[in-house]
Amino acid sequence: MVTQVLCSNIWAQSDPPLRIELPTAQDADDYHFTLMGKEGAMVFYEGLQLSEDSTEWVMMHYDTNLQKQYAYNIYLPPRAAFRQSFYEKGSLYLLYQDVVGKKEIPKTYISVVDIEAKKAELHTIQNIPKFEIANLKAVDGHAVFSIVIDNSYLIYFYNTKTENLQQFVVADAAIISEQFIEIDTINQKMLLGLGVLYGSKVAMMTIFETNYDGYLLKQVPLPIYEDYYYNTARFKQIDSCHAIIMGTYNLTSSRKSGFYHSGVYTLTYDNSVMGYPEFYNYTNLHKKDTLKNGKVKEQSIDLQLLVGDIISNDSCYTLVTEVYYPEYNYTSGYYDNSSYYYGGTYTPAQTTFMGYRYVNAYVTCFDKKGELLWDNYFPFSNILTRRLARRVSIYYSPYGTAIFYPYNSNLSYCLINGYEVVESTETIPIECLYKKDAVEYSRDLNMYNWYDNKFIISGYQHVINNSKGTKGKRYVFFMNKLEYR
Repeated sequence: MVTQVLCSNIWAQSDPPLRIELPTAQDADDYHFTLMGKEGAMVFYEGLQLSEDSTEWVMMHYDTNLQKQYAYNIYLPPRAAFRQSFYEKGSLYLLYQDVVGKKEIPKTYISVVDIEAKKAELHTIQNIPKFEIANLKAVDGHAVFSIVIDNSYLIYFYNTKTENLQQFVVADAAIISEQFIEIDTINQKMLLGLGVLYGSKVAMMTIFETNYDGYLLKQVPLPIYEDYYYNTARFKQIDSCHAIIMGTYNLTSSRKSGFYHSGVYTLTYDNSVMGYPEFYNYTNLHKKDTLKNGKVKEQSIDLQLLVGDIISNDSCYTLVTEVYYPEYNYTSGYYDNSSYYYGGTYTPAQTTFMGYRYVNAYVTCFDKKGELLWDNYFPFSNILTRRLARRVSIYYSPYGTAIFYPYNSNLSYCLINGYEVVESTETIPIECLYKKDAVEYSRDLNMYNWYDNKFIISGYQHVINNSKGTKGKRYVFFMNKLEYR
């Protein structure tokens, strides 16, 4: 295979590129996939309805070179709509729910696919409310999933071996946010990071430890400080006894507290005991040497943020937060008196939502005790989109930390080493199948660290090609494999 190395030996793509394309209709969302590390990737979609009770779902297994290995079918009820997936040690867990009318009670399904045996076991769950958004995790036949209903969160534990369903309930409180669901396989327990509201006034960020079936073992709230309000929380297990929590906070003196963010905090969580938080205001970051400057007076800067997950190697624990704001187009009202017969007309002022403008991403790196090692930032390049989603990822390499995001059929990235910028921001195109392919537009682009230094970019594209033999246009779901070198 001939390999083309691009951009200072950092990102490498193949010639021809390692890419799959699957045809789809314009603006359709037909395909779903799950990455399975060195076992490849599973791409699946809804196929034909075979009867009143059964619809086939086509499962396609690709190896790590994106070569199709085999395909087979699993079967679900016709109204079952895909919601979420999770892969764990040879088993693919698929969460579905019936599409029903407002007055109907839907059925929820968990299909557990045995990858090696190429067969699935279907579980039907009754009496779960209708939902659109879900977060799913699973381990050893136990599935836990959260759903959002009218701005409240419901969490369910399901044992596929006993078919026991357990709803997780906090006594005398409502769950108002789900920050994380993590599986501690070493100690065989689940850790739920939840925002809970007691009565109508007291909101607390709390960790709930449960067994795999959802029975509460321990409840540990984050320490309360009068001046600070915890907005988000992310969790990373370090070893059997130690973990770290990171998130964003705002000052309680801010009128916008709870929705906007002033900085990053860290907490240790050792042997299920919460440590004391360290707060790092964004005004004291922005590529400044915070360790030398010391702490400055807290400032209430109200940033709108998307908060990523904790990315770690042996010594660094990094949190990426992306700054954005909603952008509007304002048109003044005006009077038009040009009509001779009907007199003038008045057009009122209008405010039109244009999308979300992405500004920059803060990258903050800490040691396992929560002490700041360095901070940096990554400016976005003219991103205006109606889809609000986390975009930036990082990757630790022998040369430094790569920061990157895909957008508009391109990949933008830079390389830093702590406070130093090793490679300034570059942008390279996401390769298509043929040299004369031209991408008219892309949507729902995402990039994932597949395994080791291998990555997947996925999404939907409208591609045109007017060259001989390939003339025409095509709408496709695609996956490209890239390698970091």
